[in-house]
Amino acid sequence: MSEVKRFLVMLLAAALWLCGCAGPGGPDAGHTGVVTGVVLTAPVCPVERVGQECPPRPVSGAAVVALDGEAVRGSTRTDGTGAFHLTLPGGRYVIKASNIGGYHSTATQTVFISETPVHVTLVVDSGIR
Repeated sequence: MSEVKRFLVMLLAAALWLCGCAGPGGPDAGHTGVVTGVVLTAPVCPVERVGQECPPRPVSGAAVVALDGEAVRGSTRTDGTGAFHLTLPGGRYVIKASNIGGYHSTATQTVFISETPVHVTLVVDSGIR
């Protein structure tokens, strides 16, 4: 093999090795991004009737976590309006919210964090039947 070909093969191998060293998360893993959202609970009326609105209600104090596989990468609690805000490294996460009170339920949504902000609405089960 000529010296030029050997050099090109080594250069290609080095480039491939460096691409593999970027770590998990893809091209946006070096960036941080924001996920905002709201946690709501429903149903909130024992009986819903035509013409009577019974919209979901915000959950104050709900636990919200960002999961990367089994690892928690961020956590917070919702404010009085059910809103939350997390800043995370770029990558794919499962955002999980758990309501508070007697009936335990969770809601999840998979998001991809990049430089573009992400907004999610998570609805947990109130337990009303």
